[in-house]
Amino acid sequence: MPDSVGDFLFTFGPAGAAVRDPRRWPGAEQAEDVQFVQPAPGIALLYRGDVRTSIVGPAGGLGIGREPKGGEPSIQAALQGWTDGARQPPPMRRGRYAIVLWDAPSRQVVVCADAFRTYPIYYAVGADWFVCASDLRLILATGLVSPRPQLASLYHYLNFSYVPSPHNALAGIEKLPAGHVLEAGPGRAQTRKAWNLVYREDLPGDDATRAAELRDRIVATVEQHRPEPERRWGTFLSGGTDSSSISGILAAQDRSVRVDSFSIGFDESGFDELGYSRIASQHFGLRAHERKVSEADAVALIPRLASTFDEPFGNSSAIPTYCCAELAARSGIELLIAGDGGDEIFGGNERYRKDQIFGAYHRAPGALRAAGRLVARLLDPVDLRFANRVKNFIYRGSLPNPDRFYSDDSFASDHFNELLSDDFRAAVGRDDSLQLQREVYWSANADAELNRLMHLDLMMTIADNDVVKVVRTTRAAGVGVDFPYLDRALVEFTGRLPWRDKVRGLEKRYLFKRSMAGILPEEIQKKKKHGFGLPVTIWLRRPGPFRDLVNDVVLAPRALKRGYFAPEFIRDLLRRHERGAWDYSAEIYILLMLELWHRNYVD
Repeated sequence: MPDSVGDFLFTFGPAGAAVRDPRRWPGAEQAEDVQFVQPAPGIALLYRGDVRTSIVGPAGGLGIGREPKGGEPSIQAALQGWTDGARQPPPMRRGRYAIVLWDAPSRQVVVCADAFRTYPIYYAVGADWFVCASDLRLILATGLVSPRPQLASLYHYLNFSYVPSPHNALAGIEKLPAGHVLEAGPGRAQTRKAWNLVYREDLPGDDATRAAELRDRIVATVEQHRPEPERRWGTFLSGGTDSSSISGILAAQDRSVRVDSFSIGFDESGFDELGYSRIASQHFGLRAHERKVSEADAVALIPRLASTFDEPFGNSSAIPTYCCAELAARSGIELLIAGDGGDEIFGGNERYRKDQIFGAYHRAPGALRAAGRLVARLLDPVDLRFANRVKNFIYRGSLPNPDRFYSDDSFASDHFNELLSDDFRAAVGRDDSLQLQREVYWSANADAELNRLMHLDLMMTIADNDVVKVVRTTRAAGVGVDFPYLDRALVEFTGRLPWRDKVRGLEKRYLFKRSMAGILPEEIQKKKKHGFGLPVTIWLRRPGPFRDLVNDVVLAPRALKRGYFAPEFIRDLLRRHERGAWDYSAEIYILLMLELWHRNYVD
């Protein structure tokens, strides 16, 4: 098992004997011996892989993580500080980590998550027991909690394509949110926020001065995350600015070592970015590895990915991410460096630019907005893509934030009455997911609207979606991963940048692009953002194995009998997508993965 990869289960109270069997642990094909320790009465610790421990009498700690260079005490030192008698959780750290500390006589357990929850921590509490684990399936294996779906959490999933923390798809289990500490014991559990990004916007100087300082910070951070010389490592390389800048900085750090890069492409035009990744690899002198993902590849992988994620996960870019990691694993790579987080700290998300346009309409004179509403009413009976885009713009532009931002991810909210069954609607409220996002938005330590949106993305889209996607898929492929652009020190520095340094007018990444002058080739600087998307839109509009899979799963009697959805609405959704009235590929993929999750974890 690669460095920084491991699993653990901690119980205070009964621990199911079956959990000692490595075949019951996630990724049975990578099974290795499970260490079992009972350091004090009632406490059991099970782990495998790169899990570090410090146990002194009835007190102890376990930790897993990957640490950048930079002088902080190691995770092992943090564990020893607890067992030496400090009995205080360690302060927020840089890098990736999950830490569990216990003191049996006081029945005290402290669990710490890093700033972006790059190691998931699940927990459950009973009257006389407490259990936490790095994987939901390990808690289920104890037999202490039964796999019963939580409709409120599934409603969030239908809106976001993932289950946001602290919610969990199964009743009786919760997730520790990013940057939080859990103080618990048998019969009790309470979380508190240990870190929240502050958007001070106080960095002085003109554009050139701030760009130079940002460049220095980025280069230093990426270099601190460079793996050890004895490791076989490489980089994800999509051809975008984040992965390309990281690859270029690492290549320039030591010209005697050629950096391996890994890229994925597609046959479908508009989705393939191998041309840009080749520009980057040639410019930086990388050893490029490439693979194209076909429709047949995706269909073959989907059942495996459905079992890789222990909750329903509807981000289809997990497929190319896994393929990229698998290509690296086959090349002997142990660790991949990823560019996730750059959009959310530098201002590169296309949604930020679009929101500037929506915001301009929202602030427009009342007469103009009244005319827009009239146009929308006139187009209401027209179900063609152009008319639907106009209606969507007018509707979204009429909303304030964060409601406007939420309307980009609001499948179940938008179709609350038509999609959901009576029983489902009785268990949730239409605005439940919106209210969750409002709370995150208004909790931001920021004045500018853009910074609040970026905070929202960091705490939800990054911590509960993108990080989960990359960590789970690389793990399934057998490699570790690191995220330099999620280094807490760098993220905090970007909070000092004025918001206009991130999106100025309609230009995204305003200051980042200037800071990367001389590092990124001009073609990469100017390229249009594609993301790491899958051609699901195209595959669902033509006969083929992907559309067959969707029809066989989503419309199966087994799925429809769950009683969640109105069957005719689902059929109409598929028909409208096929004829091009709207792009429902994301929503259809969400439904597909939800049903496959039920078959794996509930049935």
